[in-house]
Amino acid sequence: MPASPAVLLAIDQGSSSSRCVVFDGELRALATGSRPLATTFPAAGRVEHDAAEIVSSVLGAVQDAISQAGVGWASVAGIGLAAQTETFVVWDRATGQAVYPAISWRDSRAAGLCRQLRDAGCQPDVQTSTGLPLEPAFSASKVAWLLAEIPGARRRAAAGELLLGDVNSWLTWNLSGGAAHVTEPSMAARTMLFGLAAADWSAAMLDLFGVPAQMLPALGPTVGRLATTDAGVCGGRAVISASIGDQPGALFGQRCWQEGMAKLTLGTGAFLWCHAGAAPAAAVPPGTVSSCAWQLPGDTAYALEGFVPNAGGVTSWLRQIGVLAEGTWPRIRDSALRDPAAGPWCVPAIFGLGTPHWGAGARADIFGLTAASTAADVAEAALLGVVHQIVDAIEAVRTGLRTPLEVVRVDGGLGRNDSVLQAIADLAGIALERPAVTEATALGAGALAGLGAAQWDRAALGELPFGSGTAIAPVLPADRRDAARAGWRAALSASMASGRAAGNDAELGAS
Repeated sequence: MPASPAVLLAIDQGSSSSRCVVFDGELRALATGSRPLATTFPAAGRVEHDAAEIVSSVLGAVQDAISQAGVGWASVAGIGLAAQTETFVVWDRATGQAVYPAISWRDSRAAGLCRQLRDAGCQPDVQTSTGLPLEPAFSASKVAWLLAEIPGARRRAAAGELLLGDVNSWLTWNLSGGAAHVTEPSMAARTMLFGLAAADWSAAMLDLFGVPAQMLPALGPTVGRLATTDAGVCGGRAVISASIGDQPGALFGQRCWQEGMAKLTLGTGAFLWCHAGAAPAAAVPPGTVSSCAWQLPGDTAYALEGFVPNAGGVTSWLRQIGVLAEGTWPRIRDSALRDPAAGPWCVPAIFGLGTPHWGAGARADIFGLTAASTAADVAEAALLGVVHQIVDAIEAVRTGLRTPLEVVRVDGGLGRNDSVLQAIADLAGIALERPAVTEATALGAGALAGLGAAQWDRAALGELPFGSGTAIAPVLPADRRDAARAGWRAALSASMASGRAAGNDAELGAS
């Protein structure tokens, strides 16, 4: 019997699900498997996942995808991992068991520690070294919390008994049967323990947060022979040939391979990533994140990021409070933009604020309700509040780019909402493209897996099909855009003032 053609597995591990896409040698999707991932909220500001469930959901998705594609492990040329960044796991080296649930990127339990460090004047050094604002969205402060919370953890970590890893590192350890404890720059750059210019772990940041170097994974490139799967764990042996964060993975998958190109992922949160060149950006706008996007042979790319923690996740909140019925979706009417005085305003900072304000508290404020207001009005106002936060991030990021930001490629579930895309285009005054690609992160992981497994080189990869999609151009007149943005800024200022008056740790706090 002739051998099956080689395929690539792209694993996309996210906040709500784990997905696996099987790609053929032309980077066409043959099959997709998906398993849900539960999220728990044990206390205000705390967001966690079961670390073992992350692994089991990935293994289930892989098995489903391979079965649907009708291929065997012998046909797998390489595996590409892409995962939620900043989320991390600490586990016992000897047993392989997590000592605490995986702490999510959305978790803000270390806001107080970050505030103390900012008050002590540490922010400039942290930003200069890591490219990151001193905020709890990034891992280091929460790792410090965990080491202090678990009796004996810091001692055990210093002795090399406990290991720290991002989600890809945790998956690689498990899929390889405990043989590989590795990570790569796009993930390491999100820990606040990684020196961006040196492209290595920072002794100064490890000392600042009290994290023993012995628990860190080894650093390798984004592509290459990172590990080999254990047949007893996965059902077969294959090379893990790429690892990358989900957002830079989507940047690569959207073919934003040149400086000045950008993508916007509209998922649970919103993530604007702009290719900033082959070196870290010289000037990083306040509240903007500078990060490594990937490290390939002869091609290291850096990026500027605008981060909004509240996007598609706001629809779940709207259903939770009874404003939105299950199975229905909010939309933004044209009148909401053309007459900013009409209807209520909502600042849906249920997971805090991102770029450029970085309030860590969980709060949502609604202004301007009247006796005539309806549930649809509130849902629309919340969705419009998401859009304005995204536009805040776009406005911040593009001031740090050396070339004009003229087009942004969009992916993610909320990107299917045409009213959201039109509102972003109108309020940012920028054109959007929604490519035919629906799995941008998985596509990036698959493309990189092919590079790492030598299935193609960059030139050949560029020749593979990349379908055109939908273009969304701004149509709102400049004066109406300015009026709408002024109305948002007034609502945001009122919300932030209310948070400060309540004495919260950050600009916004739990109400």
